[in-house]
Amino acid sequence: MKRHSLVALTLPLVSVLLVGACSAPSSSNDASEQNGLACANYAGTWELFLEVDDSDCNGFGKQLKQVFVVEQQQCELSIDSGVTGDINGQQITWSVPSVRIDGGELSYASATAEILDGKITGSYLWEWSNSAYYCSGSTTVKGRILPEQEAASAELGEFDLTPPHPLLSPAENTTAHTFTVMAKQAEQVYLAGEMSDWRPDVFQMKANGDGSWSITLYLAPGAWQYKFVIDGNWIADENNERAVDDSRGGFNSVLVIGEESPLLSANPEIAHGEVVDARFASSALNKASPYAVYLPPNYHASEQRYPLVVLLHGYGSNYQQWLVDGKVQHLMDNLIAKQAIKPFILLMPSGEQSYYTGEYEQLIMQELLPSIREQYRIKPGAQNSAISGVSMGGAGAFYLAHKYPEQFGLSVPLSGYFDMSIYRDFTWQNFTMQSALYLYCGEDDHTSFQSNQRLVEQLENHKAEFTYTTAEGGHTWRYWNGISAQFLSQISAFFHP
Repeated sequence: MKRHSLVALTLPLVSVLLVGACSAPSSSNDASEQNGLACANYAGTWELFLEVDDSDCNGFGKQLKQVFVVEQQQCELSIDSGVTGDINGQQITWSVPSVRIDGGELSYASATAEILDGKITGSYLWEWSNSAYYCSGSTTVKGRILPEQEAASAELGEFDLTPPHPLLSPAENTTAHTFTVMAKQAEQVYLAGEMSDWRPDVFQMKANGDGSWSITLYLAPGAWQYKFVIDGNWIADENNERAVDDSRGGFNSVLVIGEESPLLSANPEIAHGEVVDARFASSALNKASPYAVYLPPNYHASEQRYPLVVLLHGYGSNYQQWLVDGKVQHLMDNLIAKQAIKPFILLMPSGEQSYYTGEYEQLIMQELLPSIREQYRIKPGAQNSAISGVSMGGAGAFYLAHKYPEQFGLSVPLSGYFDMSIYRDFTWQNFTMQSALYLYCGEDDHTSFQSNQRLVEQLENHKAEFTYTTAEGGHTWRYWNGISAQFLSQISAFFHP
């Protein structure tokens, strides 16, 4: 899914630094000197309200209140975190030391504030990076210096004002479910899964006093994959027998609220296609690479030729992801039986963590595709071939369709993680997109939504033709399963205009 295993920045720690960068005036009217000019006295107890935008760092944002003491020596402000600020009239420029946090370095590109009539406004641009990942964000600040009477009784510290997650409250068409896990020695336990967009720090569970921890969520119908995060360790629910392979040597637990969509289940009353699991001896990899092929119902009973769709898996997963999590074989069978789509063949290759460049690009484009076209009855021409994928696979679907328009007439990236710097031979200079392009992304996707927005902006700047469909949903198979019938129908319509 994600390219890197970056844990979302610990916002309370980030905001403490930003508070140092967000200055406020004091209630005193004394003045200090700077270059012979008087500086207003801004020392005192400050009350600040922060809006943190960390979406580029895989966060959901944060709203905080902080109350703290600011000291002043002449025309310099300081707080006990080591942040200092230079006063120039009503403007304050802050010097914020960089700090190590979450395995990387947090630094500030700019940090300024303005004080006018006792009101404080500020904006701060910050960056986080390690050896493999870079992201940036901003914080806006509004606040005031508390009058002496209020300051005397004010509680110092940081207070989280972020609205509670909507799944913690009842809503129409939801069912309450209480998740419980026994963890007697644990210090912190969280519930993580499709309900949190797989973020590990959204739903903190409460200790019950007997060694168990629990939390109640209000969930919409359908399947929800999840795990418990116990003191940083991800663990499946041992009391839930329903589970799926997590592609990392373990399992995700699955809770079904109500009934799952019948499109995602095998129907014994209809004709079924065939899934062929095979291996290809690759010269590019110097090893055998596994792949799967879906053949539509009655493939062997006729001489008919079919269009081809290549489905790419996500980062950290494997070629079976579309079968295990995507249940695409059941979708195809059911949609064909309902005559919602016309039959086509699916190829699901292995890409490991390659982003479908280098040796795996060579495997797919120069070795496996020619072999599959020779082995199976596939219609020739780009007008009869499409490519799609999720997350890393979505980016690969865009990249390969752009590079090989003679091979793919249509590209359908689903929540693609579009870090185009990964693709060394890709450039926006003189960009054209010959293949048709249908983009999808969930609006609650903290991994890919921002990169999709940036890609769309670039496509618009280059006057490329494309469609971009967003809807409620995260970077999860719950979202992708929910749109699968739609995008498979679009692909069928492309093959049969």
